[in-house]
Amino acid sequence: MTYQNLASSDAYANIVDLYDLEHDRFEDDIACFMNFIEAVGDPVLELGAGTGRFLIPIAEAGFRVTGLDASEPMLAKAAARVSEAEFGGLVTLDRRSMEECDQAPGGPFGVVIAPLNGLMHLTTSAEQRLVLAAARRALDPRGQLLLDLMNPSPDALRGIDQALIHEGGWELPDGGRVDKFSSRHIRPSEQIIRTDLWYDVVAPDGSMRRVASQYEMRYIQRAELELMLELAGYPEWELYGSYDLDPFDDGSDRLIVAAEAS
Repeated sequence: MTYQNLASSDAYANIVDLYDLEHDRFEDDIACFMNFIEAVGDPVLELGAGTGRFLIPIAEAGFRVTGLDASEPMLAKAAARVSEAEFGGLVTLDRRSMEECDQAPGGPFGVVIAPLNGLMHLTTSAEQRLVLAAARRALDPRGQLLLDLMNPSPDALRGIDQALIHEGGWELPDGGRVDKFSSRHIRPSEQIIRTDLWYDVVAPDGSMRRVASQYEMRYIQRAELELMLELAGYPEWELYGSYDLDPFDDGSDRLIVAAEAS
């Protein structure tokens, strides 16, 4: 077995293809947020666009979309996928931090969306507030901000703290296999979730290499998030607890926000 660790500050630099094995299959959120996009209209700005999991369905539906991400390898993969598609003219890719999203090309935007825990990648409350404020500046007056976050209920946090989890296994086209493992540690005083990931990549001949990565995310409680939205200048918002837009409550898996720009 060979072991490959992540030396760069980009936690996704060496797991781009492995990341897609899992996330390309995740579509639970797409129909939900496409309903908002269809109601409000384009252009759309996606924060943390990654390799294009969500921006491609947006463009396939005929909407103009700018995909923003700080990871060059992730955007390179997105660019390759977009170049193979017929709707490439609707997609703009932009490498910059979320805090600078008001400078993204293609605006002002009808919708700014940070799907699948995107805002949690900012690991201080100050950075998260900067993103919310920049997103409001990026929106046109009719615009809407969409956030999709985990609901950090006590049960949810206890369930992942210090647990070693086998998150999935995937067969590769060449006959090999990938298994993903994770371990998470919660620091409640900072609202930080530290994640260590291991991907065991088994070749058809039985040899194995391990690819590791680690990153931190900051979870946000409902009351704090609502105060952040108020301070960032959003006049009103709705909270939901699932991709079916169920009311948010103690047992909700998700904390979904639809906030009006004005």
